[in-house]
Amino acid sequence: MNSYLFSLSVIIFFTFSMMSCVSSSKIVYLNNLSDSTSTVSKVAQTVFENPIQKNDMLSIAVGGSNPEDLVVLNSGSGIIPGAAVGSTFAKSIGYLVEADGKIQFPYLGHVQAEGLTRLQLEDTLTYQLKDYTKNPIVNVKFLNYGYSVLGEVAHPGRFEMDNERTTILDAIGIAGDVTVLGKRDNILVIREINGEREFGRLNLLSKDIFKSPYYYLKTNDVVYIEPVKAKSLARTGAPQYISIAAVGISLLLTLLNFIKP
Repeated sequence: MNSYLFSLSVIIFFTFSMMSCVSSSKIVYLNNLSDSTSTVSKVAQTVFENPIQKNDMLSIAVGGSNPEDLVVLNSGSGIIPGAAVGSTFAKSIGYLVEADGKIQFPYLGHVQAEGLTRLQLEDTLTYQLKDYTKNPIVNVKFLNYGYSVLGEVAHPGRFEMDNERTTILDAIGIAGDVTVLGKRDNILVIREINGEREFGRLNLLSKDIFKSPYYYLKTNDVVYIEPVKAKSLARTGAPQYISIAAVGISLLLTLLNFIKP
């Protein structure tokens, strides 16, 4: 009897150990990266500027030497006149990129914006405004610049980008990181370009992530983290049944120890 109980205990122990253990290679990010701190991915994606698209809302601020001109030039962007800064009525207004890809700008009329980067539009406006004000300086920012993170993260939702250099690692970190039930080797990025959707996959466990065109996010990207198969077991209540069975077996073994001759 003692031999039987011992064998049964060993089997139960190893069964639960195997169920609870997960290889570190499946959860450690960039686990195939060299230990050398000087290792650099020479083909890392470095182009991260997003081209302006239709329906983007832009804030365009103009500086220069003539204050009278600047009042008109800045009338279409910034804070609604008369609204207290920080109040609920202080809403940002800006320039909408219309269906034809252009914005309506004071003095200049319709200006092509779609397809240009933020810096390219700044250069274009600076050059064109030289005839209307002295020493123009133009600053362009996105007002609707954001992305969404869905699925197995701690805090799914939509987030605003502080700048254009937002990476997939930044996005997942802001969303609270991938949960223990999320797939780290098959992250889906949904991106819309010129009215068409494209889909990319990223592996957070590999250093090859730096080579991907999806490493830097673009405005309105959707990041989705799929659940692992264990999530299905959790939803069906299997872990609860396993726990109950384990307690029952433990009680049975204890009882057998007490009643053995």
